[in-house]
Amino acid sequence: MKNLKNIALCVDLTDMDNLLLSYIKKLDDAFEFKSLTILHLIELEEFPDSIQSMLPNLGKSINQVIESEIKEKVDETFKEGSNIQIHVHSGGNVEDFANYIDSKKFDLLLLGKKSSHYGAGILSGRLARLTACDTLFLPEIAVPTFAKITLALDFSSYTEKLLQLGTSLSKKVHSEILPVHVIKLGVQYFPYIKNYKKISEELEKEALKDFKKLQKRFHLHAPLTIVKDNEQHISRLIYQNAVLNASNLIIVGNKGKKNEGDLLIGSVAEQLIAYDKNLPVWIVK
Repeated sequence: MKNLKNIALCVDLTDMDNLLLSYIKKLDDAFEFKSLTILHLIELEEFPDSIQSMLPNLGKSINQVIESEIKEKVDETFKEGSNIQIHVHSGGNVEDFANYIDSKKFDLLLLGKKSSHYGAGILSGRLARLTACDTLFLPEIAVPTFAKITLALDFSSYTEKLLQLGTSLSKKVHSEILPVHVIKLGVQYFPYIKNYKKISEELEKEALKDFKKLQKRFHLHAPLTIVKDNEQHISRLIYQNAVLNASNLIIVGNKGKKNEGDLLIGSVAEQLIAYDKNLPVWIVK
């Protein structure tokens, strides 16, 4: 599998940062990251003029003040001497921030996702679309545990990457892998397709055949759960299956078999990180 050595974590100076740090510490204990970079984007409206006028009296710049606050949080979670850098990005330009992230070639970018209301987590969503590295979305109610991991398999070019990551993570954190595949039947056309049951059976047979090959290759003992489309979005069916099985994490490919552009993530991944979903989602790119 691809290396997971150079990791980035975005913080926003709220209480959620403690959750993110605890979560990444759990992963660090398993993978022993080579480096961790804590990132923060200074948005233009972040500091009102009244606060900026006080900074000269403190003898520090805005960046230095933020760095000090982040370092205090980091020191509470990680032991002294850990290889952790802090980067505070000025200007408020998300695209410029994304370009900086890509220039560092991170293997994984961890982002918080607040689920309280529609519109929350806009920055996280934009970074997921603009950056090239794997992205792990962590809802505010998540806990740093990996007892069960749902792998959303669609047998696209991302499937092998998902299995590589899932099996490696499973071994390191002793978790159970739960592969799931959704068959898109297009039930709205059933009245016009006489042999839809046969088509459904053939699609299921084909999926099981493909999965059996991958099982052997990756020494995977877990069976494949097949969910058939019932006029719900594929992401909803994956999410419902993960909730039903008490999964702690969903791993999904950036895009499925239909390529949807160079910058935008696929619709399934997009829906799985929506504000109303409360499970961590790891998007493999």
